[in-house]
Amino acid sequence: MFNLSFYKKKSKKILLSISRFIESFFTELNRSKFQSNKQTPIKKKIIQIDGRIESFFDKFKNLRKFNQSKKKFFYLNSKIAISVASLLILFFSYFLIPVFYNEDKIKTSLINQISDRYDIEIKFNEKVKYGLFPKPFFYTKNLEIKYNGKVLATSGYVKFYISFNNFFLSDNISIKNLVFQDTEFNINSNNINFFLKTLNSSYEENLFTFKRSKFFYKDQNEDLLFLSKINDFNFFYDDVNNFQKVKSNFEVFNIPFKLDISKNVNNENKNIKLSSKKIRLNIETSVEYEEAKINGFFDITSINKRNFFYYTIKDNSLNFLSSEKDYKGEVNFKPFYFSTDLNFNYISQKKIFQSESLLLDLLDSELFNNPNLNASINININQIDKFEYLKNFSSKINLSDGRIFMKDFKTLWNESVSINSNEVEFLNDIDGKKLVGEIIFNFDDIEKFFRYFQIKRNYRDVFDEIRLDFIYDLTVDKLTMNNLKIDNKSFEKIDKFVDRYNKSRDNLFNKVTVRNFIKEFFQIYAG
Repeated sequence: MFNLSFYKKKSKKILLSISRFIESFFTELNRSKFQSNKQTPIKKKIIQIDGRIESFFDKFKNLRKFNQSKKKFFYLNSKIAISVASLLILFFSYFLIPVFYNEDKIKTSLINQISDRYDIEIKFNEKVKYGLFPKPFFYTKNLEIKYNGKVLATSGYVKFYISFNNFFLSDNISIKNLVFQDTEFNINSNNINFFLKTLNSSYEENLFTFKRSKFFYKDQNEDLLFLSKINDFNFFYDDVNNFQKVKSNFEVFNIPFKLDISKNVNNENKNIKLSSKKIRLNIETSVEYEEAKINGFFDITSINKRNFFYYTIKDNSLNFLSSEKDYKGEVNFKPFYFSTDLNFNYISQKKIFQSESLLLDLLDSELFNNPNLNASINININQIDKFEYLKNFSSKINLSDGRIFMKDFKTLWNESVSINSNEVEFLNDIDGKKLVGEIIFNFDDIEKFFRYFQIKRNYRDVFDEIRLDFIYDLTVDKLTMNNLKIDNKSFEKIDKFVDRYNKSRDNLFNKVTVRNFIKEFFQIYAG
């Protein structure tokens, strides 16, 4: 029985061997045009190819395979073998014709086509070479991409896949797909429009892609704002839906993202989807252009909570407002600065402190550990669950020089104790995620406080203020206190009490623990 799979493998192996020698022959022949003073081994190559072809015909003529089941030998007809081999040699010879093309003409043609189709200026720094498998392409290294006359990026390796309609005419080279690998982009606010122009010009059905690249975004002083690792960045045309599209997988501050942009070719409007599983974030936005400004909305889902934002981009700034007017803010791009107001009627403490919180996810991502990221966030919270007597939280979070500070923290407990802190710093190091700072308790109505915690009358020593330094470890949910002062005075017996608590494993956020802690504190203080 004829074993087709076996003969396919044998034939492919033989044909590949001949193809390599043919390609090598044409390359050597082409090189000889520029090495007239040197002896070239053309004759040797011809002899080698002749030997390979002869061997190929001999193997086809005598090709046989012992069939284990039928115990028979199969013999291939020599005329058929010669015919097939001849066609294959002609086939490979045709696809190797571009080896003879003039290199300068190739470069000029590629430059012009890329400029016309994608509005991109490129510069060759090394030779252009030809490859055949898996499909015909030219390739080069260290290619420069320019925008507005300046170098925007340098690509380590570039493939120009070409149409094989007519290889006999070198002037008819037609690019099908472009693949840029190991590209380093140096982007700022002046050249970020490069990507928009590329998207707008992607009317062709051909693929234009960047792989294994890096995206350096810098400010006007050439200081790095952030680095993005691009796994793939694809421009293409969706002729079914009549959309120009971008699809990308990339990382920013070690956070993986997926990006999907669709642009209707009939207008400038766009639909954008951005998602990240790591921080449980999904954003969808619609963009509409109106004279000198851009309007749109964000549909943001974070930890299964959905919010809508309306935004306007004008004069290098973005202003946004939530549909319920809980969130509003502004982002300035020159220089990069972010400011916003966040207002919450109610929030779960899980979203702030516990292991599944978005805050901890963001701290883990090192998103904020960027020295060039500056932000001011005003936060107002009416109530946090499990802290029903705490009302009216307010604070300002500042991001500066890669550090995170919470300033001017204020809240009110049971309308009797004002709690505030001038400055608390977020730390994220090898020891865990921590809040470090000073907290101040001002007793506006201490008698009401005593009544709530049922402090015995002989323990009700009146004072105005308690100050203490603290470290709250968010990783293990542990509060450590030290340097406690009552009306700016230290007490040894109180220090020992606090030290004993610090060595315990009690959770101060447990209601029973809090009540017992406060009762014992006043008992010790009263003597």
